[in-house]
Amino acid sequence: MAGVAGLLTSALVKIMGDKLGSTIGQQANLVWNFSRDLEDMKDTLESMAAVLKVAERRSIREDSVRLWLKRLKNAALDISDMLDEFEVSSKLTHGKVRSELCTMLYI
Repeated sequence: MAGVAGLLTSALVKIMGDKLGSTIGQQANLVWNFSRDLEDMKDTLESMAAVLKVAERRSIREDSVRLWLKRLKNAALDISDMLDEFEVSSKLTHGKVRSELCTMLYI
């Protein structure tokens, strides 16, 4: 009977290990792709900063540029709020995953 329990435990540990390995692989892939996306975003923001310098100078003379800057500012604030919400959501999700793993591993 102990042999059967040992085989069952061994099989369960292997299944959990395979699932954990798969999850780690998926997370690593997400992190790698996200890092590349962050680099692209950084480049885009640098380009936007250069355009904004010119637009700020032009906004003194041109109402249309001033309006465009106002709308851009509002859009940037909305994006900032979304990123804050994503960060909070990510932390909550990370905590849930960790809790579930600890429960699975009886830690």
